[in-house]
Amino acid sequence: MRPSPLDRHLASARRALGCGVLSAILCVAPAAAAEFGPGQGKPRVALFGETAASRDALAALTEALTAFTVVGSAEQADLAVVWRGPGGRDSSGAAAFGRFLERPRALVVLGADPAAWPGGASEVTALMGAAPGGSFAQGAAPTVLSDYGHPITTGVTEPPAPPPLRLWSDLAADTFVLQEATAGEETAPLAWIRKDATRRLVHFAALNPAILREASGRRLITQAVWWAIGRPVPGATPQAQRTVLPDAHPGSFALTFPEGVGVCLDPVRGGINYLWAGEFADLRPRWLTKQGAPARLDGPVWYQESAEPAWRTAAGGPAAPWRFRGHTARAGTTEFHYEIDGRTVTERPTALPEGRGLTRHFTVGPGKPTLWLRLAPQAGVRIEVTGARSEAEHAGFTEESGGEFTVRLLRADGEAIR
Repeated sequence: MRPSPLDRHLASARRALGCGVLSAILCVAPAAAAEFGPGQGKPRVALFGETAASRDALAALTEALTAFTVVGSAEQADLAVVWRGPGGRDSSGAAAFGRFLERPRALVVLGADPAAWPGGASEVTALMGAAPGGSFAQGAAPTVLSDYGHPITTGVTEPPAPPPLRLWSDLAADTFVLQEATAGEETAPLAWIRKDATRRLVHFAALNPAILREASGRRLITQAVWWAIGRPVPGATPQAQRTVLPDAHPGSFALTFPEGVGVCLDPVRGGINYLWAGEFADLRPRWLTKQGAPARLDGPVWYQESAEPAWRTAAGGPAAPWRFRGHTARAGTTEFHYEIDGRTVTERPTALPEGRGLTRHFTVGPGKPTLWLRLAPQAGVRIEVTGARSEAEHAGFTEESGGEFTVRLLRADGEAIR
């Protein structure tokens, strides 16, 4: 089995450290993710802090995590929240943390401090996917706080970032920055995630215990736990961002759902270019590069259409005259408005639970032209059409009086993405 990038980083750290703390990988295996599906029991959280000086911080964390069951036994926990670190080599905290790692589970870390980890900076770098450095901006408070719109940061209009902050650098390719702090000419990541098909980790860089008693700080931590355990973040809503996406015309939409479905909708060709297994489109590369690199996707593409125009007036016929008429935020998602050969069409995409797929809801105005949406049958995806005819790999709407139809795209095996 080919190791994931996170596996390889941690394997290198294990060889360098020669200790057992990294002998298991912090992750949520598919079976564990299914165990904590929507509506099931409270996740069990273990708290770790490196010294007796962390007692107040851990007490504040216990108060903040009322949505979960805080347990005293590492073996019983489903996820760990770590304040600075579990403790140095041979400490009781490190020993308990080692027991926690005996089976794969997720992790939320607050202000990682190399001195508070058994393997020091090498272990922290391998696990967090970034190298710890000195004080950010010589201890000055950030003047600008940038938020990139992940479900974890939902509802936090002013991200907490009190000094001191540590400067982190050399972020691994599989990290996604959620928030950044800027002071003068210096910018540093404030919060980021790492994940692959089975594992999730969240790190908040702020070192000030005050964040544990602020409403915004507590909300961030709570939402990080929900995301890390593989559940949708309560209250998170879909986001539509018009940007540059891979394999799409400039000005396409990145529509992301907290259930774990990402959509590239291309208003030039009039359809969905692809779906990916994720709830985040990372626009940070757009601001960091001179030419404006495409946004990064936080998961693999599992459905893809060709570059041909999406709409026809006959199944298999030439492309229909097409105009994009804008979009509207409505009913917890985004509606997209089209004019196709003189007929009005509104599309409202919605995600299925646990990232299992997407439903495209179409409302068609009155008119004579028959409208045919080109479908893209492919391995691993089941396509269901309701309220329209299916013919020659197209969904055809033939009612002159107007009406509605849906196209549902599902993973054929029914597997949950999250």
